[in-house]
Amino acid sequence: MIKVRKNLELYHRLKELDAKVFPGCDNEFHPNRDWWVTLESDKITSYCGCLYKSGICVFVRAWVHRDYRNKGTHKKQIAVRINAAIKKKCKSIVTYTVKRNYASANNLIKSGFLLHNPQYAYAGDDVMYFIKHL
Repeated sequence: MIKVRKNLELYHRLKELDAKVFPGCDNEFHPNRDWWVTLESDKITSYCGCLYKSGICVFVRAWVHRDYRNKGTHKKQIAVRINAAIKKKCKSIVTYTVKRNYASANNLIKSGFLLHNPQYAYAGDDVMYFIKHL
């Protein structure tokens, strides 16, 4: 996975792709976020991001093109973001997935995440929340 940092052309391509993949969702491209992509022949085949605030890492957005699913990419996305959270000295990681996305939920559980019932359902009621303490 390639960390998107100073490559503005790739960053803008990712931002455009995100608007197509998650239409109508809030813009997640802010300074306190890191983004990673995988490329094949210069095409973005997957991406993921996370934000950091007050010692907490929040996984935001994870997507894998349908032609590249079931190949361990999502597990790599989780691992890369866990490592980033550790480097940033975060104390915990929180994330969520829609209830019907069993593959994502299983990958999170296999990576040490536990189901979580947050005080405020920031992503809505149709999701499962997860937490991992570091």
